[in-house]
Amino acid sequence: MEIKELNIFSNKIEEQEAFYKNVLGFPCSKFLDSRFEIKAGATKLIFEKSTQGFFYHFAFLIPTGSLLAAIDYLEEKSIELLPLNGDKIIHFDTGQAIYFFDKDGNIVEFIERPTLNYPSRQDFEITSIIKLNEIGLPVLDPQKMHEKLIREFGIHAINNVPCNDRFCWSGDFNGAIIVIKEYRNWLPTQKPGRINDFSINYTDAGEEYHLTFVNNEINNGLN
Repeated sequence: MEIKELNIFSNKIEEQEAFYKNVLGFPCSKFLDSRFEIKAGATKLIFEKSTQGFFYHFAFLIPTGSLLAAIDYLEEKSIELLPLNGDKIIHFDTGQAIYFFDKDGNIVEFIERPTLNYPSRQDFEITSIIKLNEIGLPVLDPQKMHEKLIREFGIHAINNVPCNDRFCWSGDFNGAIIVIKEYRNWLPTQKPGRINDFSINYTDAGEEYHLTFVNNEINNGLN
């Protein structure tokens, strides 16, 4: 799965634009006063103004070897990392990651995945980001949603990935929709996932898809 474009909502659109453009340093394009987008490597992340408060978890893939430099980059900008048991870096079987909040309280992740064959590097700048790698999807029934994504919307899951009544990994290391049970806490915080709305463009096995999630339902699929 390759995420191409992700559209999320914000009720702090001006603060978010300033944070992503002026603090983090992303290339940013603004459309009227209600929408802006950032370029994250090969992908786009779009923020659209909303009166409703949503929060999300999403991850950016960064080059293997650059995580320590990414920590320095964020801390030099006075961005506080979210630790787990006192550790800034959270280790997984397939990589390691750091987390922080943006101005909407979204849980943003920078992750290395050495299993992917991207060039490694030791330094970090915002243009080092390779692409969007994950978006979280809190739902009422994770297994049911996971099965629907695979059966109807072309997502090919990695064999033997976790999937239970609280957490399902829908995708592969290149890109994934992280489906969790509503109110399950997002790592590494005590912040429970809430059902939210977003749309996503992605490709899988050569097919292009556009999915819109509204109120725990998928509104449309294959382009």
